[in-house]
This record gives sequence, C-alpha cells and structure tokens, in this order.
Amino acid sequence: MSPKVEKLPIPSVVLGEGPHWDIATQSLYLIDISGSQLIRYDPKANKAFIVKLDVPLASFIIPVEGSKGQYVVGSGIKLYLIKWDGTSDKAESVELLHQLTNDSEANRINDGKCDNTGRLWFGTMSKEDIFNTKNGKLYSYSKKEGCREFVSGVGISNGLAWEGNIMYYIDSLEQSVDCFDYSSNGNIENRRKVFDLKKNNMTCFPDGMTIDKDGKLWVACYEGSQVIHVDPKTGELLNKVPMPTSQITSVAWGGSNLEDLYVTSANNHTDGGNHPDAGCTFRITGLSTSGLPMNEFKL
Repeated sequence: MSPKVEKLPIPSVVLGEGPHWDIATQSLYLIDISGSQLIRYDPKANKAFIVKLDVPLASFIIPVEGSKGQYVVGSGIKLYLIKWDGTSDKAESVELLHQLTNDSEANRINDGKCDNTGRLWFGTMSKEDIFNTKNGKLYSYSKKEGCREFVSGVGISNGLAWEGNIMYYIDSLEQSVDCFDYSSNGNIENRRKVFDLKKNNMTCFPDGMTIDKDGKLWVACYEGSQVIHVDPKTGELLNKVPMPTSQITSVAWGGSNLEDLYVTSANNHTDGGNHPDAGCTFRITGLSTSGLPMNEFKL
C-alpha cells in the first residue's frame, strides 16, 4: 500500500506548527504561530475548532497531565498555562507559568515537546532574519527543576524525539538531525550528527520531527516539499513522501492506532506565486508503521 496524502478541512494559516495528538480526546491540536491561534481538529466530526489567544506568537500546545482542558503553551519568551474546552472561541484562562530571563526579547520560543518524565523541552530562535541569526537556545523546564539551559548559539530550534537514553534534536540551520545521550534526570551530553541532509544532496531545512515504534525518524522538510523517513542508527534515508506544498513544518502520529501521520505547513511565500495548499494541514495514511503516544506536561 503506497502512502496517501489528504488535505484536512482546517483553515490555511501562515505558519502551522506544533501538532500534538491527544489520545484522551482523539483530537489533533496544532498552532497558527503568526495568528497566535490554537486549533483542535476532531477527525470524527471532520471539523476544526479555533481559539485566538491574547498572547503573541504562540508556538506549541501540550496537554497538562491529569488536568482536562489545560495546556502548556509557548509564546514569545514565556510559557503559559491555558484552559480551553476545545470548542469555544475564547480560552477560559491564560496564566503565566514562566518567563525566560536569560534570553533575548528579539527571540521567541519555537518547537517544544515533553520527555517521558513530563519534563518540557523547548528552544528559541530569532523573530527576524531567521536564516542568518544563531542567537537561540535549548532549554528544559519542570516545576521541580525550574528552567535549565543546555545549548546556546542555536539557529532555529526545532524537532525533538526520544528513544531510551537518546534524545534527537534539530537545529534547522545545521541541516542535520543530531542526537544527545539523555538521562531521565534531565541531563544531555555528547552531541553528534545522525543524519546529514547536505550529504544526501538535500538543500531544504529539517523542521519538526517524530519517531515511530521501530525507532525510525520522520522529519518535515521546510522548502523541501516532503517528509523524509530516516534510520538514525545507520544514517540512511529510507523514504521520501512527496507533499503538495513546499514549506512543510512538522509531523505527529495520530489516529486510533497511531498509524496516521499528521503534517503541518506554512505559507511564508514571498514570490507572489500561487500556492493553493500552503499553510494547510495534511494526513498521511498507508505508511506501514505507527507512532508512540505523545508525552504530556507534568505540572
């Protein structure tokens, strides 16, 4: 069975990001960064519900463990706790959780995910001149440990994934997928490359990332019109799934058996051309593998 790509009935956005499949509600959550909107897609109803936040540049949304309708959201250089019922056009509450004190106001939080202890990992990037600036950082945050900085000099902090004692990480400007040795106490060390796009004659930028049940990575390719399937242990490019638009931003496994790959995209085109599918959200089926449940934030 060959992969099938389907466009979903979610409004096109300027910068779709941060897809998270919530098993409890069997829903896909994602972010419109430029519009600072939270979006929930209900596959059964085949309908999207949208709420606009009164905070700038929301970048990811992750459910809070054991707290129905509560989410941690990155915005600017702050973390917020948001309460939203998933259908209303207004959030019930927006509460500041943490503000970065050692990062620049010229930066913003980008991609974020939780490890299997519920610790939040996220990174920052410049708001402007993003392809020529490397002032971002990689952090972790938990209520117990507070905010910890691990990497500086980051270009565009993006994809995160874990397998055992390995944490995979993408700085898009490096045009590679890297990994660290990872321990459950939240320490990382020994960074190295596991997949080099340039060595595979790819000029695009790796963006969001997820991992499947077999330990293989699926990487969104910004300006690459594709999602790639990578073996991080051998560095082999296993497959490419062509997409109908070029600015592919992130990926997440979802569906009742976690066999569907949801894909977000952007519409940052400045060439004046016609890009009808830019900024849309897609679902890929028929990939002959499945993902793992996404971790929630432990408050």
